[in-house]
Amino acid sequence: MKSLTPLLGVVATLTGLTACGGGSGSAGVTGTTGTTGTPQSTVNLVVTDTPSTNITVLSFQIDITGAVLQPGNISILPRPVTVDLAQLVSDSAFLSSTVINSTTYTSLQLTYANPQITIENNTGGSLTLRGQSCAAGATCTFTPALNNASVTISSGVFPLTLTASSSSGLNLDLSIPDLLQSDLSVTFADGSSVNLSLLGSGPARIDDMLIKVNSVSASQVNVTTAFGNTLVLDEGATSAYKFPAGVCTASNASCIAAGQTLAVDASLGGDGKLVIDSLSYVGESGSAFVKALVLSSASGTTPAAQLLLRHNINAPTLTPGEVATVAFAANASYGVATASYPTVANGSFAAPADLLPGQEVIVSVGTDLVAGSTPAFTTSTVYLQSSQVLGDVATVDAASSNLTIDSLTGLFTASELHLQAIDVQTDANSTLVGFTSFAGIAPGKLIVVKGPLFNVAGSTPTIAAVQVRGKS
Repeated sequence: MKSLTPLLGVVATLTGLTACGGGSGSAGVTGTTGTTGTPQSTVNLVVTDTPSTNITVLSFQIDITGAVLQPGNISILPRPVTVDLAQLVSDSAFLSSTVINSTTYTSLQLTYANPQITIENNTGGSLTLRGQSCAAGATCTFTPALNNASVTISSGVFPLTLTASSSSGLNLDLSIPDLLQSDLSVTFADGSSVNLSLLGSGPARIDDMLIKVNSVSASQVNVTTAFGNTLVLDEGATSAYKFPAGVCTASNASCIAAGQTLAVDASLGGDGKLVIDSLSYVGESGSAFVKALVLSSASGTTPAAQLLLRHNINAPTLTPGEVATVAFAANASYGVATASYPTVANGSFAAPADLLPGQEVIVSVGTDLVAGSTPAFTTSTVYLQSSQVLGDVATVDAASSNLTIDSLTGLFTASELHLQAIDVQTDANSTLVGFTSFAGIAPGKLIVVKGPLFNVAGSTPTIAAVQVRGKS
C-alpha cells in the first residue's frame, strides 16, 4: 500500500523578495526506493522561506544535492535541485516526490553545494567578500565559502514513523542570518541555521514558476522549470488561465501547447499532485525569456533599467546573479502575469514609466543580446509578476481594506526613488496567513505582502495583495 507522507519544506530567514524553485514528478511520484512487498509511503519535498535584516539579500541560490533518511540510506531527492531561497519569502518550491518504505526513520542527512549570493550593500560602508570589494550601495554577487556540505538532523521530529495510507510532512527551516557567518561564509548547523519540524496541514503554494511546456496529455501538463527540473502539473476544477486573444481565444486548458513558455502558480496537495491554480501565457515555442528583479526605474530617451537576472528559458548565455542593462523597445507590450489580484486605483503596467525597484518581471531577450559580465539587450515583451515585500504595518484602513507598510529594505529605501512606504490593497480573495481576518492586522506588526507591485502615478506605489503573511 502507498501512503502520503512528508512534505519536506525549507523555511529560510532572509531580507526578502520571492519566488520559485523546481523538482521532479509524475503524478506526484518521481521514483521508488525500497523492497517489493513492503508497505510504502510517498515523500514530497518542498522549499519555502521567511525574512531577515542587515544586508539586503536579493538572491541566495544553492544546490540541495541530497536528502537521505536513516536507517537504510533512503534517498528522497532523486537528483540535485537548485533553489533560490531569497525568492521564497511566502511561497514554497517543489523539489520532488518519492515512494519509500513505510517504517520508522531516525535521522535525515541533507547535503548542499554551490552557494551563490547577490546582495545590496546597505551597511553604509564597503564590504570585502572573499577578496571581492563591494562598495556601499552596490549590488554584488559572490560565491561564499561553504564551511560544511552536510548536516544530519536526528532530534525533534525523530524518530519518525511513516505508516501506509497515512499523510504527514516535514518543515525544514534554513535561517539565512544564521547561515551567513561574520566573514560571509555559509554554515549549516542543526538547531540554529537548520531546524526541522512537522509541516502543518493544507496544501503548499508553489508560485511564480517560469516553465516551458514539454507535452500535454489528458488533464496533465509535463513541463521543465527555468531551473531545469521536470514537473507534472494537474489541471484542477478551479484552475484559471490567461492567454492573449491573439494566441488563443478560449483562454482555458485547451490553449496549452508544447514549447510554450508560461508563468504558473500551483498548489501541492497531500497526494503529491501539483494542481494549477493559475497559468499565464508568456511566449511562443523557442522564444527567450528571463525572470528578473528590477533594481532601477526605466528612464532616458531610450528607456532602460538595471535588472538582476534570476533564471531563464532559452537564454543559456545569461547567468543568474548578473545585473543586465535592459532597454525597452518603443513598441514593447506590457502585461500582468497573474490571473487574479485586487484592483488598484490608478495602477497600471503599460509603459517603461510604470517600472520601479522591487518589481519582479519576466522579459523577452532580444536578438541584440550582448552577453558577458555586463549583459545588455532590448526587450519587446514585459510581464509583471508578484513581488514579496517585507515591512512593518504603519496604518490600517479597514473600510477600504487598505494598509501601509514601512521599515522597508534597502532595495526600496536606497533606490533612486527612496521609497519609505508602500500601500497594500487587499480584497475578499486575498489570503491572510497568521490572521483570522483583516481586522487582526494591527500597526507595528511585521508582515510579508505578496502581489503585483504597481507604480501609481502621483501617489504611493501599491501592492495588489494576493497574500498577507504575518511574521514573528
